[in-house]
Amino acid sequence: MTTGSETLRTFIALPLPDEWIGLLAETIADLSRALPHGVRWVSPNGIHLTLKFLGATDSRVAPRILDAIAENFSDASSPLLSLSALGTFPAGRNPRVIWAGVSGGAEGLEDLNRRAERAVFGLGWSMDGRPFRPHLTLGRVRDRVNARQRQAISDAVAGARLPATRGWRPDTVRLYRSVLTPRGARYSNLGEVRI
Repeated sequence: MTTGSETLRTFIALPLPDEWIGLLAETIADLSRALPHGVRWVSPNGIHLTLKFLGATDSRVAPRILDAIAENFSDASSPLLSLSALGTFPAGRNPRVIWAGVSGGAEGLEDLNRRAERAVFGLGWSMDGRPFRPHLTLGRVRDRVNARQRQAISDAVAGARLPATRGWRPDTVRLYRSVLTPRGARYSNLGEVRI
């Protein structure tokens, strides 16, 4: 007997405007020329601003998550955001993730993060006790990269700059599914709510 359910890897995020995706694609292309080895770059079309990572999710719960998002974001206001800087997690000699920062409207972004947390809290997810650090993942440093290469990655990221862009007000919150593959994660839209 089948239950009709499937376990999905999910998260709640803001999809980016086309202009930002284009600028981030240019940034990734520039960085990948400077760093031809050691980094698995993200497909620009898959870049998003994560509000809440959910992880393993029963597929039957997805409609309830979307209903909870709609309820919790019904009176949300969108902050004006801009791309700010490039960096790594962690900063310094042992980078694992290369990211683009998002600035402006910090309180508004924190509010959207809290709304995402509240939306799924009643469905069994815990509140994240860590500070919210809005960022856009551009690449992940491969495990086999040695200390000298990691330092070169840190140096290249520190010397790179993001192109100027117009501000953006998010207007959609999306529930994404993430499928991990050897070539990186693939994302699909499970549903979205306008804000």
